[in-house]
Amino acid sequence: MAIATIAVCEYQGWPFMRGPLERTLAHKLQRRVVVGEQFALHLLGSVRLSTNTLTIGSPGAGPDLLNSVNTRLDLPYSTVFGLMGSGSHEPMRITSLTLDHMDANLLRDAQGQANWQFAPASAKKTDSPGMDLPRFDKLVVKAGRLQMQDDLMKLNLDAQVSTAEGDATKGAGGLSINGKGHYLKRPFDLSIKSSGLLPLAASPDSAVAVPITVEANAGQSKLRFNGQGVDVLTLSSLDGTLTLSGPSLAAVGDAVGVTLPTTTLFTLKGQLSKKGEVWSLKQTNLDVGTSQLGGSFTFDRRPRVPLLTGELTGSRFVLSDLAPAFGAQAPGANNPAPPDGRVVPQRTFDIPSLHAMNADLKVGLKRVELGSLFARPLEPLNGQLKLQSGVLTISDLLASTADGQVGGRVSLDGNPKPPTWEADVQWKGIRLEQWLSPRNQFANQEEADKAKRDSYVTGQLGGHAKLHGRGNSAAQMLGTMDGDAQAWVQDGAVSHLVVEAIGLDVAQALGVVVVGDNLMPMHCAAVRLKAQQGALKPEVGVVDTEDSTILVSGSLSLVDESLDLVMSAKPKDISPLTLRSPLRVQGTFADPKFRLEARPLGLKVLSAVALGFVNPLASIIPLIDLGDKTDGGCQQALAKLKGDRPKAKVARP
Repeated sequence: MAIATIAVCEYQGWPFMRGPLERTLAHKLQRRVVVGEQFALHLLGSVRLSTNTLTIGSPGAGPDLLNSVNTRLDLPYSTVFGLMGSGSHEPMRITSLTLDHMDANLLRDAQGQANWQFAPASAKKTDSPGMDLPRFDKLVVKAGRLQMQDDLMKLNLDAQVSTAEGDATKGAGGLSINGKGHYLKRPFDLSIKSSGLLPLAASPDSAVAVPITVEANAGQSKLRFNGQGVDVLTLSSLDGTLTLSGPSLAAVGDAVGVTLPTTTLFTLKGQLSKKGEVWSLKQTNLDVGTSQLGGSFTFDRRPRVPLLTGELTGSRFVLSDLAPAFGAQAPGANNPAPPDGRVVPQRTFDIPSLHAMNADLKVGLKRVELGSLFARPLEPLNGQLKLQSGVLTISDLLASTADGQVGGRVSLDGNPKPPTWEADVQWKGIRLEQWLSPRNQFANQEEADKAKRDSYVTGQLGGHAKLHGRGNSAAQMLGTMDGDAQAWVQDGAVSHLVVEAIGLDVAQALGVVVVGDNLMPMHCAAVRLKAQQGALKPEVGVVDTEDSTILVSGSLSLVDESLDLVMSAKPKDISPLTLRSPLRVQGTFADPKFRLEARPLGLKVLSAVALGFVNPLASIIPLIDLGDKTDGGCQQALAKLKGDRPKAKVARP
């Protein structure tokens, strides 16, 4: 008898359960629930509800979460038991929900209270930007309107949903969604179209992929995706071609939760796919300014902190295209100009974004162009970029240029306040006559090697810099810089004209212009800078030639961008009559001023400057790699700075 009764009730759809069901759901969901009079409920296997209208309110006095027409709902018993209990804080799972028409209002305040969360009140509040919507195996809406106001994500959306039925002449029907709104206070419009029945939400394991086109525009940023997908809300499975362009990569990164640098205008094309919480971008072509980059990337949202992995490649990378990341002005970057009289950017860095994800990327760039001062690029440049727990590191850095190499490591730690940075960079064997762009128009044409003939300076450049600082802008980081750097030139030569100009022998300089400029061998060329709280001071700066020994002293400040350098020339046959007035460089980075001292330095003053360079130069000499050479030109220069007389050479038998 009981079985027969249940069978009859199941067949008739339990019509007397409408009132009790409304009251039970209203109590458990803590909101108003109204079920239409055309009601049917089936309980065998799963809970299946169909009704002509359904209203689900919001907690409190807000607008209704959902008003729908011709609703068909299928719930697993696990969800029913979860609603009956009070311990589960997981999002509700819904096997299937089909609506002929809906009006939905999704609301979330800045504290994380959302009207679509059905967990107990103590569990509703969250600071996570994730939606945590009910989990749908299938959600189909034929027509309706979706409005969203999410103060936590800073998103406002108003979208219309419609479905075109298929027929014999037009073929399969499809879903169309058109919307507009604001994200991060920036207006955008959105269009999604499918050429088959595309659910709003679906399980990737059971859903069938259909052709889908997505277009979105937000100011200068434009997105187009053409491929296949299985749903709209969760984008649980995608595969297709992505085209994306905009004023800066950083703006796109902010929108999708990926830490990307501020750049100039960019265009990206690639093959985009998504399975569950794992996104992949392959066959990538990325044009940033005049740079041509590429690579393959995977972004995994499953870890607590999302992880970006892959390889960044490129046939051409122009360093100035990355300058906006350090605050420099560029089209689309919206970086402010430095204050009047300053050149170092003042823009505050987005340090919190270093904690938005972790990253492990291999870097392999075929060509890196450094700017107009340099005739030869870095080719190639390789390294490893890692971002872990707010610490950005570029390690195993190795690049080749002009027969030489550059290597080292740089890092930025976003955990301290203010953040800190470190750089440890070495360079060796760089041929200056190949590397530098400026050409000597007064060069003597008798030199056979054209690269050397047209250069102001030749030789192999080597050196090492180990620096660190703190701050959240380029100006602050440079203004707090500590450490030291040294550089030297081996087997070098310098323009006779340059030496005479620095020595301020106008008559000889004019003579060089008339007869042609010859390169003068440099016995020693070395500099060592000490940085302390943004003040840089040459501990030694010496260029020793057959004609003169040039000494560089003074200081420059990265704090206020001021200059106070003195270049003095000490002729080899020094006497009061041959002393020359030193050249003083003052002013600022933006407005340097060059002037002659009123009178030459006295012998005692010049000797004192020279003696001050003795110990720093002695510390550099062991760092210079002489190879199989035995002639240490800097040893001779060191002896001359000390005032020692050179020893007479003894002829070998």
